[in-house]
Amino acid sequence: MTARTLPRALLTVLLAAVMIATMPPSLAHADPRQQKARVDERVEELTREHADLDRELARTIAERDAAQEALPDAEQALADAQDELADAEARDAELASRLTSAENAQSDLQREVEEGEEELERTQTSMTRIARQAYQNSGVTSEMALFLSLAESGNGATGMARVDSAVRSQQRAIGRLDQQRSVNQNNEAKLQAISEEIADLKEQAAEVVAEKEAAQAEAAARQAELEDLIDTSERASREIEENKASTQRALDEQREEQDRLAKEIEELIRKEEEEARKRGEAPSGGSSGLQNPAPGYPVTSPFGYRVHPITGTRRLHTGMDYGVPCGTPLRAAASGTVLSSGWAGGYGYRVVISHGRMDGAQIATTYSHNSSLRVRAGQRVNQGDIISISGTTGASTGCHLHFEVMRNGTYVNPAPYV
Repeated sequence: MTARTLPRALLTVLLAAVMIATMPPSLAHADPRQQKARVDERVEELTREHADLDRELARTIAERDAAQEALPDAEQALADAQDELADAEARDAELASRLTSAENAQSDLQREVEEGEEELERTQTSMTRIARQAYQNSGVTSEMALFLSLAESGNGATGMARVDSAVRSQQRAIGRLDQQRSVNQNNEAKLQAISEEIADLKEQAAEVVAEKEAAQAEAAARQAELEDLIDTSERASREIEENKASTQRALDEQREEQDRLAKEIEELIRKEEEEARKRGEAPSGGSSGLQNPAPGYPVTSPFGYRVHPITGTRRLHTGMDYGVPCGTPLRAAASGTVLSSGWAGGYGYRVVISHGRMDGAQIATTYSHNSSLRVRAGQRVNQGDIISISGTTGASTGCHLHFEVMRNGTYVNPAPYV
């Protein structure tokens, strides 16, 4: 049962207790044996609910502790992610500055390339014109023809100087053409490198920031998840503790009622035996001891503390388990009066027999987890009579008999008695 459904169960138990407490005496005490069977059932139910809450609380506390243990790492991861994001943003700013510089350099180089292309075009035009004239004049340009005519006119020194100047001018033009071509090629290579750098810088900036933003978001989400888990676990722990306290109070009240009814039944049995003696009848018990209720079958779980196979908690095993197959007839350990025969919560279908006084003490035996019952409350039985058929009803993990012995209302080890 969960913490959310517990209050309704508690309310049902408490209302039932109030109804019993407010019954008229003639009804409330009409059949203490049946009352105790019902109280025993409620005690078993509340005990299971309390054990369920213990397990739920342990699980919740374990989840909270695990989250608290993981939280410092998550906080550190978030801090690291924030630092990395800050570094990425600084790197992004640096890349943006480099990108601006690269784009400016790209613009300057583009302009230089365009100007060089224009200069190259002018030089090529001039050289083309000179070459055409040389071809048309059989290899002699108009300027060279003029210089040669001047040299032949008698002013040879001056004419030759002018010819030499013209030749050097052509050579310089050719040199400038080669140089401009080289400059243009170099600038184009630089422009290509800068263009590639710009593309790379843009890609780096986009990837770095996006990656770090994703890391920060993931770290922040993990921290928020852990903080929420811790908060939820703490609230659940408080709620479970409150439910445990309510369950424990109800359980204590039912155990008090259980003890009261046990004493009432003991007194009732004493009076019945006293009346039987007055009528000359033999007492229901004796000193001959108890016989094995499941002869020929082994004890699979003795009396004593053990880990409960269903709840997983360490608790007192108040009887002995016999490994009997389902459908096996079970026998009364001694003669006596059936106190109760019916459903008993975790005990399943159960029979309780009072054997009166044996060896100076009031003795009763119980037979639990039956598939069917063969006796009813108030019936007298003899030692060895078939009282039930074994099964696995109630809080049971398999076919068996759970056999208990009560001495003066207290569970004792059945082994010495059988």
